[in-house]
Amino acid sequence: MTQSRKNFLVRTTAAGATAASTFAFPNVVFGKGEPIRLGVIPCLTGTNALLGQQGREGAEFAVAQINARMGKVFDDRPFEMVLEDATGDNQTAVAAMNKLVTENVDAIVLPVLSTQIQAMAPVVKPTGIPWLTGGTAVKNTQLGLNNLFRFRASDGITASAMINFLVKELKKSKIAILHSSEAFGVGGEGQCNLALQKLGLTAVADIGYPVGQKDFTPEFLRIKQAGADGIVLYVQNPSDTAIILAAFKQEKLDVPLIGSPSLANEGALEAAKANANGCYGALDYIIGTPRTDAFIAAFQAKFNEKPDVGTGSGWVVDAITLYADTVRKIGRTDKAKIIDALHQVKGWEGILGDHTCDAEGNMVHEVGIVQIVDQKPKLVKKVQG
Repeated sequence: MTQSRKNFLVRTTAAGATAASTFAFPNVVFGKGEPIRLGVIPCLTGTNALLGQQGREGAEFAVAQINARMGKVFDDRPFEMVLEDATGDNQTAVAAMNKLVTENVDAIVLPVLSTQIQAMAPVVKPTGIPWLTGGTAVKNTQLGLNNLFRFRASDGITASAMINFLVKELKKSKIAILHSSEAFGVGGEGQCNLALQKLGLTAVADIGYPVGQKDFTPEFLRIKQAGADGIVLYVQNPSDTAIILAAFKQEKLDVPLIGSPSLANEGALEAAKANANGCYGALDYIIGTPRTDAFIAAFQAKFNEKPDVGTGSGWVVDAITLYADTVRKIGRTDKAKIIDALHQVKGWEGILGDHTCDAEGNMVHEVGIVQIVDQKPKLVKKVQG
């Protein structure tokens, strides 16, 4: 049975109250009402500032909700955000994380870029600080960090869902892969090739491009010449996605194209406009659920814009809320005990769906395949990983 947030909190308490109720936990180490410091490290500047803005807003949304509930995180202790800019550069991002871990933070949320997570890992590993991340490269949760948790489906799940949809559902066999040439794109491309191999297939074209490229005519000509009957797009940046889809439409390739979650998120659809229509995407969440719809409405009311639920803000809200629920459940902020409790999570219900922690710290194991119709994603099927 799916474990709601209420059940998650109530299981180890005598009170049968909702997640927003007050629990009678004793003061442990810290005084009543003392802030719990939450490190937040999005890309606020650089090429991924759009994602960073969504991540920061997701953190602000979650912190405001938790600080407004009875008892706040627990024992009247509110969250206090400590913000650092991961920028768009790995070296600067590592410097920002070095600074953040000296700020006496109890937990860290973000970044979402796998290349930054991998660069920051040696800094965070020895600290023992719970680290709530969103990067989807399979490698991220295989870096030997017991304190790292992922709150989106991994590229292994997403890539397999995309390939299987093209081959098994749409009956395509000549698949081309177009991907960005950084950690996210390369990792996704590798997982796509593994999924093809399991089906006895090989990509007819496998093309990488540098982030920030503006002309994709040569790439689509190569794909056309290879005789591709289906295209997989593995891209992180929404602005790249918009340029690629414009070129795809201009070249009039009459084949299905399916993209990683950045194709169907709100930022990409806003940038791509009608060029996204007809394309498919794999999303980190299942559209149309009551919990997701409620979050979208509340986020839009607060920030006057729609959230990028999976890639941008929704997973951040899930991560911070689950951390807060875990602290409330055990009644303390002891880092080692929080990490152990997060590894025991089963069936916690969030915006992105069911959260169940596996041995590597992966929390989410489901994606939705959608098709873009009138610039909006429409659910085609759910895929469990």
